[in-house]
Amino acid sequence: MTQTEHQKVIAANNANFNEDFVKAYEKRDSQRILAILFVKYLLEYDFEHPTTRKSAAETEQILGDPNLETNGLSVAKDLPDPSTYLTKFPNSIFKPGMKLLDFACGSGIVTELFVPYLKGGERSELYGMDINSIFLEYFNKRASRHASFDLDFKSFQYDVLDQAVQDELDDKFANHFDAIFCTISYHHIHNYELVTKKLATFLRPGGWLFIIDFYNEDVETAKGDTSQAVQHMGGLKIDALNRTLGEIAGLVNVSSAREFRTYNWSPEHFIVNHSRQEILDKLSKGQLPSKVIDGEVNYLIDSSLIYAVGQRA
Repeated sequence: MTQTEHQKVIAANNANFNEDFVKAYEKRDSQRILAILFVKYLLEYDFEHPTTRKSAAETEQILGDPNLETNGLSVAKDLPDPSTYLTKFPNSIFKPGMKLLDFACGSGIVTELFVPYLKGGERSELYGMDINSIFLEYFNKRASRHASFDLDFKSFQYDVLDQAVQDELDDKFANHFDAIFCTISYHHIHNYELVTKKLATFLRPGGWLFIIDFYNEDVETAKGDTSQAVQHMGGLKIDALNRTLGEIAGLVNVSSAREFRTYNWSPEHFIVNHSRQEILDKLSKGQLPSKVIDGEVNYLIDSSLIYAVGQRA
Protein backbone atom coordinates (compact mmCIF):
# COMPACT_ATOMS: atom_id res chain seq x y z
CA MET A 1 0.00 0.00 0.00
CA THR A 2 1.41 3.39 -1.01
CA GLN A 3 1.48 6.40 1.31
CA THR A 4 -1.36 7.99 -0.70
CA GLU A 5 -3.49 4.85 -0.43
CA HIS A 6 -2.72 4.69 3.29
CA GLN A 7 -3.87 8.28 3.77
CA LYS A 8 -7.14 7.48 1.97
CA VAL A 9 -7.72 4.60 4.35
CA ILE A 10 -7.06 6.84 7.38
CA ALA A 11 -9.54 9.41 6.03
CA ALA A 12 -12.16 6.70 5.49
CA ASN A 13 -11.70 5.39 9.02
CA ASN A 14 -12.10 8.86 10.47
CA ALA A 15 -15.26 9.39 8.44
CA ASN A 16 -16.77 6.16 9.78
CA PHE A 17 -15.80 6.85 13.39
CA ASN A 18 -17.77 10.10 13.53
CA GLU A 19 -19.53 11.93 16.39
CA ASP A 20 -22.64 9.73 16.22
CA PHE A 21 -20.55 6.58 16.29
CA VAL A 22 -18.50 7.73 19.26
CA LYS A 23 -21.59 8.75 21.25
CA ALA A 24 -23.14 5.32 20.66
CA TYR A 25 -19.83 3.61 21.47
CA GLU A 26 -19.63 5.42 24.81
CA LYS A 27 -23.08 4.14 25.82
CA ARG A 28 -22.67 0.50 24.89
CA ASP A 29 -22.74 -1.99 27.74
CA SER A 30 -20.51 -4.29 25.71
CA GLN A 31 -17.70 -1.72 25.73
CA ARG A 32 -17.74 -1.52 29.53
CA ILE A 33 -17.79 -5.31 29.78
CA LEU A 34 -14.76 -5.65 27.54
CA ALA A 35 -12.90 -2.78 29.23
CA ILE A 36 -13.20 -4.46 32.64
CA LEU A 37 -12.05 -7.81 31.28
CA PHE A 38 -9.21 -6.34 29.20
CA VAL A 39 -7.75 -4.59 32.23
CA LYS A 40 -8.38 -7.50 34.59
CA TYR A 41 -6.36 -9.89 32.45
CA LEU A 42 -3.60 -7.36 31.78
CA LEU A 43 -3.21 -6.64 35.48
CA GLU A 44 -3.24 -10.35 36.30
CA TYR A 45 -0.87 -11.37 33.50
CA ASP A 46 1.85 -13.77 34.64
CA PHE A 47 5.04 -11.89 33.76
CA GLU A 48 7.13 -14.53 35.52
CA HIS A 49 6.02 -17.08 32.90
CA PRO A 50 5.06 -14.93 29.88
CA THR A 51 5.04 -17.70 27.29
CA THR A 52 3.07 -20.17 29.41
CA ARG A 53 -0.47 -19.46 28.29
CA LYS A 54 -3.90 -20.94 28.89
CA SER A 55 -5.10 -23.77 26.69
CA ALA A 56 -8.27 -23.45 24.63
CA ALA A 57 -10.00 -25.79 27.08
CA GLU A 58 -9.09 -23.57 30.02
CA THR A 59 -10.76 -20.57 28.38
CA GLU A 60 -13.86 -22.38 27.12
CA GLN A 61 -16.14 -21.03 29.86
CA ILE A 62 -18.13 -17.97 28.79
CA LEU A 63 -17.81 -15.24 31.42
CA GLY A 64 -20.68 -13.26 32.90
CA ASP A 65 -24.46 -13.34 33.06
CA PRO A 66 -25.96 -11.66 29.97
CA ASN A 67 -29.19 -10.99 31.86
CA LEU A 68 -27.37 -8.53 34.17
CA GLU A 69 -25.99 -5.08 33.47
CA THR A 70 -22.35 -5.39 32.28
CA ASN A 71 -22.83 -9.16 32.58
CA GLY A 72 -22.68 -8.74 36.36
CA LEU A 73 -19.08 -7.49 36.13
CA SER A 74 -17.85 -4.38 37.93
CA VAL A 75 -14.61 -2.52 38.50
CA ALA A 76 -14.92 -2.87 42.29
CA LYS A 77 -15.64 -6.60 42.23
CA ASP A 78 -13.59 -7.90 39.32
CA LEU A 79 -10.43 -5.79 39.17
CA PRO A 80 -7.66 -6.28 41.73
CA ASP A 81 -7.74 -4.04 44.80
CA PRO A 82 -5.21 -1.26 44.03
CA SER A 83 -4.16 -1.08 47.70
CA THR A 84 -2.98 -4.70 47.73
CA TYR A 85 -2.30 -5.20 44.02
CA LEU A 86 1.49 -5.27 44.05
CA THR A 87 1.52 -7.56 47.08
CA LYS A 88 -0.63 -10.10 45.23
CA PHE A 89 1.07 -9.55 41.86
CA PRO A 90 4.70 -8.74 42.74
CA ASN A 91 5.97 -9.45 39.21
CA SER A 92 3.57 -7.04 37.53
CA ILE A 93 4.93 -4.19 35.44
CA PHE A 94 1.84 -2.07 36.13
CA LYS A 95 2.95 0.14 38.99
CA PRO A 96 3.60 3.77 39.93
CA GLY A 97 6.43 5.29 37.92
CA MET A 98 5.77 3.32 34.72
CA LYS A 99 5.24 4.75 31.25
CA LEU A 100 2.18 3.15 29.62
CA LEU A 101 0.70 3.76 26.15
CA ASP A 102 -2.79 2.81 25.01
CA PHE A 103 -2.41 2.67 21.22
CA ALA A 104 -5.62 3.26 19.23
CA CYS A 105 -7.04 4.32 22.58
CA GLY A 106 -10.44 5.48 21.37
CA SER A 107 -12.31 7.40 24.04
CA GLY A 108 -10.18 6.09 26.91
CA ILE A 109 -12.70 3.68 28.46
CA VAL A 110 -9.92 1.13 28.95
CA THR A 111 -7.11 3.61 29.64
CA GLU A 112 -8.85 5.22 32.60
CA LEU A 113 -9.11 1.94 34.49
CA PHE A 114 -5.32 1.88 34.96
CA VAL A 115 -5.27 5.15 36.91
CA PRO A 116 -5.56 3.64 40.44
CA TYR A 117 -2.60 1.32 39.77
CA LEU A 118 -0.24 4.06 38.56
CA LYS A 119 -0.89 6.76 41.15
CA GLY A 120 0.59 7.19 44.59
CA GLY A 121 4.32 7.19 44.09
CA GLU A 122 6.88 8.07 41.47
CA ARG A 123 5.39 10.07 38.59
CA SER A 124 3.74 7.88 35.95
CA GLU A 125 2.84 8.47 32.32
CA LEU A 126 -0.49 7.19 31.00
CA TYR A 127 -0.79 8.15 27.35
CA GLY A 128 -3.37 7.49 24.69
CA MET A 129 -2.72 7.64 20.95
CA ASP A 130 -5.31 7.62 18.18
CA ILE A 131 -5.88 8.97 14.67
CA ASN A 132 -9.38 10.24 15.46
CA SER A 133 -9.89 13.67 17.01
CA ILE A 134 -13.48 12.97 18.14
CA PHE A 135 -12.42 9.94 20.15
CA LEU A 136 -9.63 11.99 21.69
CA GLU A 137 -12.05 14.73 22.78
CA TYR A 138 -13.77 12.13 24.97
CA PHE A 139 -10.39 10.76 26.06
CA ASN A 140 -9.26 14.20 27.17
CA LYS A 141 -12.43 14.70 29.23
CA ARG A 142 -11.62 11.50 31.07
CA ALA A 143 -8.01 12.52 31.55
CA SER A 144 -9.05 15.89 32.99
CA ARG A 145 -10.74 14.11 35.88
CA HIS A 146 -7.40 12.68 36.99
CA ALA A 147 -5.10 15.69 37.01
CA SER A 148 -2.40 14.83 39.53
CA PHE A 149 1.18 15.68 40.37
CA ASP A 150 2.09 11.98 40.19
CA LEU A 151 0.27 11.07 36.94
CA ASP A 152 0.72 12.54 33.47
CA PHE A 153 -2.49 11.44 31.68
CA LYS A 154 -2.85 12.80 28.15
CA SER A 155 -3.45 11.99 24.50
CA PHE A 156 -1.62 12.29 21.19
CA GLN A 157 -3.13 12.31 17.70
CA TYR A 158 -0.80 10.47 15.35
CA ASP A 159 -0.85 8.08 12.43
CA VAL A 160 2.32 6.11 13.18
CA LEU A 161 2.77 5.16 9.51
CA ASP A 162 2.61 8.75 8.24
CA GLN A 163 6.03 9.40 6.75
CA ALA A 164 5.74 13.12 7.49
CA VAL A 165 5.80 12.62 11.27
CA GLN A 166 8.42 9.90 11.68
CA ASP A 167 11.14 12.17 13.06
CA GLU A 168 8.66 13.72 15.50
CA LEU A 169 7.48 10.31 16.67
CA ASP A 170 11.03 9.10 17.17
CA ASP A 171 11.97 12.21 19.15
CA LYS A 172 9.00 11.79 21.48
CA PHE A 173 8.59 8.07 21.86
CA ALA A 174 11.60 6.00 20.75
CA ASN A 175 12.77 3.65 23.55
CA HIS A 176 10.25 5.28 25.88
CA PHE A 177 7.47 3.01 27.15
CA ASP A 178 7.48 0.21 29.69
CA ALA A 179 4.36 -1.21 28.07
CA ILE A 180 2.06 -0.59 25.12
CA PHE A 181 -1.34 -2.19 24.71
CA CYS A 182 -3.89 -2.08 21.91
CA THR A 183 -7.44 -3.36 22.38
CA ILE A 184 -9.82 -4.51 19.61
CA SER A 185 -8.27 -2.26 16.98
CA TYR A 186 -5.86 -4.50 15.09
CA HIS A 187 -8.68 -6.11 13.11
CA HIS A 188 -9.34 -2.62 11.69
CA ILE A 189 -5.72 -1.86 10.83
CA HIS A 190 -4.31 -2.24 7.33
CA ASN A 191 -0.63 -3.26 7.44
CA TYR A 192 -0.73 -4.12 11.13
CA GLU A 193 2.66 -5.76 10.67
CA LEU A 194 4.21 -2.36 9.92
CA VAL A 195 2.32 -0.77 12.82
CA THR A 196 3.68 -3.43 15.17
CA LYS A 197 7.21 -2.91 13.92
CA LYS A 198 6.90 0.81 14.65
CA LEU A 199 5.34 0.30 18.09
CA ALA A 200 8.22 -2.00 19.02
CA THR A 201 10.62 0.94 18.59
CA PHE A 202 8.60 2.90 21.16
CA LEU A 203 9.39 0.29 23.83
CA ARG A 204 12.36 0.65 26.10
CA PRO A 205 14.56 -2.48 26.37
CA GLY A 206 12.56 -4.95 28.44
CA GLY A 207 9.25 -3.25 27.60
CA TRP A 208 6.12 -5.20 26.68
CA LEU A 209 3.62 -5.00 23.81
CA PHE A 210 0.09 -6.45 24.17
CA ILE A 211 -2.25 -6.88 21.22
CA ILE A 212 -5.78 -7.74 22.36
CA ASP A 213 -8.42 -8.51 19.77
CA PHE A 214 -11.21 -10.76 18.64
CA TYR A 215 -10.26 -14.38 18.12
CA ASN A 216 -12.52 -16.63 16.12
CA GLU A 217 -11.00 -20.06 16.35
CA ASP A 218 -7.91 -19.05 14.42
CA VAL A 219 -9.71 -17.70 11.37
CA GLU A 220 -8.46 -14.44 9.92
CA THR A 221 -10.55 -13.18 7.01
CA ALA A 222 -10.82 -9.59 5.81
CA LYS A 223 -14.42 -8.52 5.28
CA GLY A 224 -15.70 -5.66 3.17
CA ASP A 225 -13.73 -3.19 1.05
CA THR A 226 -10.27 -3.19 2.59
CA SER A 227 -8.90 -0.46 0.34
CA GLN A 228 -10.80 2.63 1.43
CA ALA A 229 -13.21 1.72 4.23
CA VAL A 230 -12.99 0.38 7.76
CA GLN A 231 -11.43 -3.06 7.55
CA HIS A 232 -12.91 -5.88 9.59
CA MET A 233 -11.40 -9.29 10.13
CA GLY A 234 -13.40 -12.04 11.78
CA GLY A 235 -10.47 -12.83 14.02
CA LEU A 236 -6.71 -12.68 14.24
CA LYS A 237 -4.54 -15.74 13.71
CA ILE A 238 -2.26 -16.96 16.47
CA ASP A 239 0.47 -17.86 13.98
CA ALA A 240 0.19 -14.52 12.18
CA LEU A 241 0.40 -12.53 15.41
CA ASN A 242 3.35 -14.54 16.70
CA ARG A 243 5.19 -14.01 13.41
CA THR A 244 4.37 -10.28 13.46
CA LEU A 245 5.66 -9.84 17.01
CA GLY A 246 8.70 -12.06 16.59
CA GLU A 247 10.03 -12.15 13.03
CA ILE A 248 8.76 -8.75 11.88
CA ALA A 249 8.94 -6.62 15.05
CA GLY A 250 11.94 -8.44 16.54
CA LEU A 251 10.40 -9.01 19.98
CA VAL A 252 11.16 -11.93 22.29
CA ASN A 253 9.07 -13.91 24.80
CA VAL A 254 6.33 -13.96 22.17
CA SER A 255 3.10 -15.84 22.78
CA SER A 256 -0.53 -15.68 21.71
CA ALA A 257 -3.58 -17.44 23.09
CA ARG A 258 -7.27 -16.99 23.72
CA GLU A 259 -7.50 -15.24 27.10
CA PHE A 260 -11.25 -15.35 27.69
CA ARG A 261 -14.73 -15.59 26.22
CA THR A 262 -17.65 -13.41 27.21
CA TYR A 263 -21.27 -12.72 26.30
CA ASN A 264 -22.37 -9.51 24.63
CA TRP A 265 -25.51 -8.07 23.09
CA SER A 266 -24.66 -6.77 19.63
CA PRO A 267 -26.45 -5.35 16.57
CA GLU A 268 -26.49 -7.27 13.32
CA HIS A 269 -23.89 -5.09 11.58
CA PHE A 270 -21.38 -5.82 14.36
CA ILE A 271 -22.08 -9.55 14.30
CA VAL A 272 -21.64 -9.77 10.54
CA ASN A 273 -18.20 -8.18 10.73
CA HIS A 274 -16.86 -9.77 13.92
CA SER A 275 -18.32 -13.24 14.47
CA ARG A 276 -17.46 -16.79 13.55
CA GLN A 277 -19.53 -18.72 11.03
CA GLU A 278 -21.48 -20.66 13.67
CA ILE A 279 -22.95 -17.41 15.02
CA LEU A 280 -23.62 -16.05 11.53
CA ASP A 281 -25.56 -19.21 10.71
CA LYS A 282 -27.66 -18.86 13.87
CA LEU A 283 -28.32 -15.21 13.05
CA SER A 284 -29.57 -16.03 9.56
CA LYS A 285 -31.83 -18.76 10.95
CA GLY A 286 -33.31 -16.53 13.66
CA GLN A 287 -31.83 -18.68 16.44
CA LEU A 288 -30.14 -15.95 18.51
CA PRO A 289 -31.91 -14.38 21.53
CA SER A 290 -32.71 -10.74 20.82
CA LYS A 291 -33.79 -7.53 22.54
CA VAL A 292 -34.08 -3.87 21.62
CA ILE A 293 -31.36 -1.57 22.97
CA ASP A 294 -31.63 2.18 22.27
CA GLY A 295 -34.11 1.52 19.49
CA GLU A 296 -31.97 -1.10 17.73
CA VAL A 297 -32.37 -4.88 17.75
CA ASN A 298 -29.40 -6.60 19.42
CA TYR A 299 -28.63 -10.30 19.53
CA LEU A 300 -26.90 -12.33 22.22
CA ILE A 301 -23.57 -13.76 21.08
CA ASP A 302 -20.30 -14.77 22.67
CA SER A 303 -16.91 -13.44 21.65
CA SER A 304 -13.44 -14.88 22.14
CA LEU A 305 -10.55 -12.51 22.86
CA ILE A 306 -6.92 -13.21 22.04
CA TYR A 307 -3.94 -11.71 23.89
CA ALA A 308 -0.72 -11.57 21.86
CA VAL A 309 2.39 -10.58 23.81
CA GLY A 310 5.99 -9.72 23.04
CA GLN A 311 8.93 -8.11 24.86
CA ARG A 312 11.70 -5.94 23.53
CA ALA A 313 15.07 -7.54 24.11
